[in-house]
Amino acid sequence: MTAESATVLSRIQSFATIAAPTTLVAALLFYFGYVSTLVRYEYFGVDLNALDLSTTELLLLGTEVIFPPIAGLLVFLVLGLVAHRGVRALLRRPRSRAAKIVGVLLMILGAALFVRAVVGMLVVSVSRNEFPGVTAISLGLGLPLLAYGVWVYRGTGRPRRRRSSSADVLLVTALGAIVVLGLFWATNNFAAAYGRGRAAESAAELHTRPVVVLDLEQRLYLPEGTKGVHQFPLPDSDGRRFRVRCQGLRLLTEAGGRLFLVPEHWTGSDSTRRTIVVPYDESVRIQFLPG
Repeated sequence: MTAESATVLSRIQSFATIAAPTTLVAALLFYFGYVSTLVRYEYFGVDLNALDLSTTELLLLGTEVIFPPIAGLLVFLVLGLVAHRGVRALLRRPRSRAAKIVGVLLMILGAALFVRAVVGMLVVSVSRNEFPGVTAISLGLGLPLLAYGVWVYRGTGRPRRRRSSSADVLLVTALGAIVVLGLFWATNNFAAAYGRGRAAESAAELHTRPVVVLDLEQRLYLPEGTKGVHQFPLPDSDGRRFRVRCQGLRLLTEAGGRLFLVPEHWTGSDSTRRTIVVPYDESVRIQFLPG
């Protein structure tokens, strides 16, 4: 291999080292942004596909979702490393009773968490009504804690090391995969809960959103019983294009060249749970007033 070829190969490897994590992070941001936004607008009865959000917008929405899980993960890693150092110190003592007790407690805790994860996965009502992420976190921690407890218990009074077998490597890989699965699932649950929270917050603060007044060529055909939205004819005049005025709407969002509007007195009940979509172009005369 020539020096030039070696240089090119080295640059490709360096780029792959940087690009692969970057692509993974972008994919995670996109996915969690999608989940959060999907749940958020489902609260108002809007399908996310109707918003036609760009990839960049979903990536930006994903950043506000993923920071709390990452912060929690880093804190957990720091605490776990500190606890592991303490356990290693106990294991250096010959025939340490405290290490055995710690090992037994970890095995009990791991087994309990694993049973809780199985219950959450098999009983739908449990996972539906639990605090978001409990089943996922129990799954991600249960078996790893159980295996770690067994390692601590068996390591008591055994200072000599033995070479890791292929079975040990496979076990550690499987446990690592379970942890990653649990973290991904828990973050997914957090993203959905975050979206619901943002939706409830938006509904509670609708009075701060801009008031929208529409002048239309014809009346909106709203579902019967829609409350809070009023339509009345404008004075007739020769050549007047807009004949109906619609009031009582607040701006939810603008996306894809359309306005998504909700009744001013939106409460979530059947009579006010409406989202009205109108084109954001010259076919409608639109006035925005301060909230």
